[in-house]
Amino acid sequence: MIELGELERTHEEFAKRHVQVVAVSIEGLDDSIKTQKDFPHLVVVSDAERKLISAVEALHPGAGKNHEDVAAPTTILVDNKGMVRWVYRPR
Repeated sequence: MIELGELERTHEEFAKRHVQVVAVSIEGLDDSIKTQKDFPHLVVVSDAERKLISAVEALHPGAGKNHEDVAAPTTILVDNKGMVRWVYRPR
């Protein structure tokens, strides 16, 4: 959630550039709603069925503290026409 905090703190810069930040989480809907309240300037989307996470190959199986699957932090820049312009995933 460190990344979300950094994005939240810079929300004014994104607004100036007409950029919307969307965070996709594998949490269930209730947890995603709580996360949305913590980061009100971002859009938090629940992907509990892991359809989007799987489509962008961002699932890291067994990498969680208790060997659960987690979403690998991934940044995808999409332009206003829906074209992916940049993808970043740390090692």
